[in-house]
Amino acid sequence: MFRRPSTATIAFERRQNENYLGSLRAIPWVFAWTQNRVLLPAWFGAGSAFAQVDAETLRDLYQRLAFVRAVIDNLEMTLAKSSLPIARGYLSLVDDGALFDEIEAEHARTVTGVLAATGASRLLERQPMLRRSIDLRNPYVDPMNALQVELLRRHRAGDESARLPLLRSITGIAAALRNTG
Repeated sequence: MFRRPSTATIAFERRQNENYLGSLRAIPWVFAWTQNRVLLPAWFGAGSAFAQVDAETLRDLYQRLAFVRAVIDNLEMTLAKSSLPIARGYLSLVDDGALFDEIEAEHARTVTGVLAATGASRLLERQPMLRRSIDLRNPYVDPMNALQVELLRRHRAGDESARLPLLRSITGIAAALRNTG
């Protein structure tokens, strides 16, 4: 009988059992960035591109081109769901968190570009229902992220009793964020 692998198994799959960054499968890679609340694959690089264009041009492109509007609206939603303070909590699990400063700087550039394009003063200003949904949900999902960091630490230290709660935290965070990556 076919049995679907658990979420934890999927999250660490690599192509051809190779052990380098390029061997990571795309779906688990995106899923992991969603779990830690960075959502990096959705927006990283956009801020650097926006910084090459003045705000007036960004606003004009946003107003005139449906494709640009769709891209920026999607960026806005993922930026609003991201939480770099929560993501910082995961840094204790990595060997070197030196790149996080660059991630934060790019996040800020991307937010600045989105706000320049939309003419808003804050993310999701024009989508109050979605903004409210995120604002109401975060106080419940934020503690799940803190718990997940501790469960990951215990699981990595060999505590098998952390496995099931860890899997449940993965499911809970994915459900709370309303997307899996």
